Amino acid sequence: MKYIASLGLAFSLFVSTQVLAVDYAKQIAPLLNQKCAECHSAKRNKTKGDFAIDRLEDMQKQVKAGEPQKSSLLITVSLPDDDEDVMPPKGKNKMNAAQLALLKQWIEEGANFTAQATPPPAAPTGAPATPGGAPAAQKWTNAAGKEIDATFEGMQGADTVLLKVTATGLVHAVPLSSLSAASQELAKKGGM
Repeated sequence: MKYIASLGLAFSLFVSTQVLAVDYAKQIAPLLNQKCAECHSAKRNKTKGDFAIDRLEDMQKQVKAGEPQKSSLLITVSLPDDDEDVMPPKGKNKMNAAQLALLKQWIEEGANFTAQATPPPAAPTGAPATPGGAPAAQKWTNAAGKEIDATFEGMQGADTVLLKVTATGLVHAVPLSSLSAASQELAKKGGM
C-alpha cells in the first residue's frame, strides 16, 4: 500500500514534467522493428518504397531532428487508416497513441540514432549521500504540498531540476516553479 501511495505522489508531483530523453536503441529501434521491419528492412531484403528502417541514410531522410511536423516517418504512421499513404497499410500492425507519442518525443529531442539517452549530470559534490556513496533520497514538495522521495540529480539550466524518484528509479525534469519555496531553495543549494 505504501508503494502505491508513493506512485500516486510521484504522479501528482511530476504531472507536468517529462522523463529524460528517449533511448533509440532501447525504445525506438525495437518499436520500428516491430511495426515496420516486415516491409522496410535491408536485413530482411525487404525495402518497399526503397526505404529501410535499418539504413541510417534512409532514416535520416525520413526523420528531421527536432521537427516532428517535417518528419515524413512520423507523418505517414500518424495518418488515418483510410488515407492511401498511411503506414503500415490499413489493417496491418499500426502504432498506438503511446507509441506515436514516444516516436514524436524522440524526434523532438533531436532524433539521436546512435547513443543511448544522455545520463543526467551527477549530483554535486557534498550532496547528502548514503554509505555506498550514492545521493540519499530526500523529501521534495510540489507547490500543491504533495511530497515525494527523490534524489537530486542536478539542474538543467537555471529553471529545471532533475530528480530521480526513489519508487521508480526514473529521472524527471521538473520545472523549478512547480516546486514549493522550500524545495526550490533546496534545489538552488544543490540538494543540500
